[in-house]
Amino acid sequence: MIDFNLPFTDLVALATFLLCWFGYGPLASLIARRRPSLISAVRMFRRAWIGRMCARENHVADAALLGNLLRGALFFASTTVFILGGLAALLGTASRLAEVTAHLPYASAADARLAEIKVLIMILLFVYAFFKFTWSAWQYNVLSIMVGAMPDLSVNAELRAQYTEAGSNVASMAGETYNSGIRAYYFSIPLMAWLIHPLLFLSATLAITLVIYRREFHSPVLVALRNVRSEYVRPEV
Repeated sequence: MIDFNLPFTDLVALATFLLCWFGYGPLASLIARRRPSLISAVRMFRRAWIGRMCARENHVADAALLGNLLRGALFFASTTVFILGGLAALLGTASRLAEVTAHLPYASAADARLAEIKVLIMILLFVYAFFKFTWSAWQYNVLSIMVGAMPDLSVNAELRAQYTEAGSNVASMAGETYNSGIRAYYFSIPLMAWLIHPLLFLSATLAITLVIYRREFHSPVLVALRNVRSEYVRPEV
């Protein structure tokens, strides 16, 4: 039986971690309503991409792009399975893990039960990532089917506009679900730091949150995307 009575420092660090992990997504969505974000900029290009699919008959290049996106999601899904296998094996040697980390510089005292809790939380995080990546892959499969059923130029413009809207929404949901899985990988870094010391865990959580925020709202990639004129990426349907 695992004792979930955490020391106060570990409890504060864990609460901060959970707040940053689960709270970042909704908070970023609120901020994105007031200022440009990387997600909103990429969403605009996805809409332009789907709109141009309806404006041409040859979709070979589009199929290749979708294949690359699908392979990326499946790669991370399969990688996550291997990570979960390693963590499951690590859970059975939590006492040994506590002894090893206790010998690291500035590490906290060894506690086998606390080490089990840390590994269990890491397992839950990667289970979450696995579900996100597999759901993203399924959404990309749906988008592939939509590309196969893409209306041609003989169809009226209103129907093609509806198809563009539906396709761009599916593409955005697939990409943003994939992004949630990647964010889980980012937040696995503070959990690894927790194996050494709760204060390092707390510091790493805040640092990773800041890195993610900066990349989404202040990155050079966002500046490059915003420099593209809006009329260029407006789909012609």
